[in-house]
Amino acid sequence: MGRLAKTTAAVCVSAIAYMAWPFYSALQIRDAMIAGDTSTLTRKIQWESVRATLKASLSAEALARLEKAPDAPKPSLWQRVKATVAPRMAESVIDRYVTPEQLPVFLGYRRIWRGTVQPVIGPPEPKTALADTWLGGTPVDRAVSFYRRVRRAVFHSPTRLELEMEDKYYPDRRYTGVLELQGLEWKLTALSVTGAGF
Repeated sequence: MGRLAKTTAAVCVSAIAYMAWPFYSALQIRDAMIAGDTSTLTRKIQWESVRATLKASLSAEALARLEKAPDAPKPSLWQRVKATVAPRMAESVIDRYVTPEQLPVFLGYRRIWRGTVQPVIGPPEPKTALADTWLGGTPVDRAVSFYRRVRRAVFHSPTRLELEMEDKYYPDRRYTGVLELQGLEWKLTALSVTGAGF
């Protein structure tokens, strides 16, 4: 019976570690954006597919804003112009800024000042989940705070995870990413953004 218990415990620990692995990769991508670590971003993100899915999500979001209830008034000329122009502008912005060097700037984690990329001076950091405990500011605190913003996590297969998170500063904004296991590394292969500000 002791051997069966050890085997069961080993299988459970392995399964938990395997399920935590893509979340750890998502944390690494977030930390690389904050730090401006282009080598990690280059390695962990498939840029072509991320640009394509981001364009699709922003275009769909721009068009969905004009959709109203059936009894709502017809969209104005200006609303129709915005719905037509916004997706085209979004495409050029995405092509320019969704790169390892520019994505931290695009998302507001970094800024370019006098030709150098530096941390952005932005809104104050929201209080972390364990800020008032002895674990405040530790990697455990960061992981718990990250996990609290996860709204949905679905394994579509053993090598594909869909993860929906709310923005740290704007809770109405949601990021939905797809992480896929390629070789021995989880990579971000798709990204869409919905909600406030988009």
